[in-house]
Amino acid sequence: MDKKTNTEKFRASYQFFLEMQEKRMLFSSEDISRATGWSKSTIKTYRSKKWADILISKSNKMFMANLKAYTEDAYVRMMSQNYKQSIDPFRPELSECVEELVVKARDCAILAIDIYNRPIAAFRSQGYIVLMIIAWTSLFHAIYEQNDDDYFYKDKQGNPMLIDGDKKAWELDRCIDKCDNMISEAVKQNLRLFILLRNKIEHRYVPAFDLDIFGECQAMLLNFETLLTDKFGTYYALNNTLSFPLQISSTRNHEQTKAIKKVESKHYLELKNYIDSYRTSLEDTVYADNQYSFRIFLVPQMGNHKNSSDCAIEFIRYDPEHPEEFDAIKRNIALIREKRVPVANQGKLKPKMVCDKLSKRLGITVNLTLHTSAWKYYGVRKPGEQDNCKVDYCQFDEAHRDYVYTQAWVDFLAERLSDPVELEKVRNFR
Repeated sequence: MDKKTNTEKFRASYQFFLEMQEKRMLFSSEDISRATGWSKSTIKTYRSKKWADILISKSNKMFMANLKAYTEDAYVRMMSQNYKQSIDPFRPELSECVEELVVKARDCAILAIDIYNRPIAAFRSQGYIVLMIIAWTSLFHAIYEQNDDDYFYKDKQGNPMLIDGDKKAWELDRCIDKCDNMISEAVKQNLRLFILLRNKIEHRYVPAFDLDIFGECQAMLLNFETLLTDKFGTYYALNNTLSFPLQISSTRNHEQTKAIKKVESKHYLELKNYIDSYRTSLEDTVYADNQYSFRIFLVPQMGNHKNSSDCAIEFIRYDPEHPEEFDAIKRNIALIREKRVPVANQGKLKPKMVCDKLSKRLGITVNLTLHTSAWKYYGVRKPGEQDNCKVDYCQFDEAHRDYVYTQAWVDFLAERLSDPVELEKVRNFR
């Protein structure tokens, strides 16, 4: 007596069809019956209700198998009498909580792209960034939930912290800190840039800056889909529902860009300097990585024949390590390479900046007089001796003929001057 369950018979039929497909062999209903144990009437029912797109009829009641993209698990779900499973067999089997988080992440990403691609929206990049931060956060939460990892904050007693009655989950910055090698350093730095920009967007006026961060925006999206499909399969992929946005001009000329930014020039320059400073602080390997900023060239294609005009856009990745691969086309296009300009004295501080930082950290007024006493007391430099500085704390700026200080100097003073006795010694030093 055949004691196979329906699921076992489903899997047996899948393996039979797969073998026939790989060997390109014809088979009959009797062959299916011998492989599975199903009766002829059951096979006839499945032929009409389940296998219409799998079995290809040939002569003399023979068939060929075409499983297409079915995995064994997807095939079993398709064969199931459970309507929800059979109608959508490629949908991954996730817990209710995980699925809700994945759908939330995907929907937020689609909304972000929709806002970014609207031609008349004035808040495009800002809206895109806020929604993509939510998308990334939900994606991390879904992964942690799937892995049974605890991603909620705890109080001192080890109990979940509550916000309006709900457990407080990690924000994106914390998720990045805890994700180990789940994503590369370039992806992490890309996300950290947008976390900083999101904070500015939420709490103050931010001008339009679409042109300045296009590469980072594109990389943020591609990285999101890569992680989404790696962890939850291609069912949730975005690329099946999206197309490349249409462009109304090849480039903006200088005067157009200048006019757009003129009204908000002060705010724009502050933000532009902020972004440039962040980019300059990155390691060259991170900055050059397409996972940090996606750089593409759009090459016009001459579609003289229908077979050569399936796509109007060709994406070409530039690989700095293999420039010879670009030789064949570089005569026909102009390469516009993003340029990072080195910033002089990056991260260095003037005395007044040191005082402001110390005042905030120590909770007292630190003026230039106290700072002068401090560098004399600790001997980080000597008056009139430009080359006699402790470079970890102080350096002479040849171009401006003055001295600049480091963050290490601020940290050193913050620790030493937090002692009231030490502070009084420095105040009285001459």
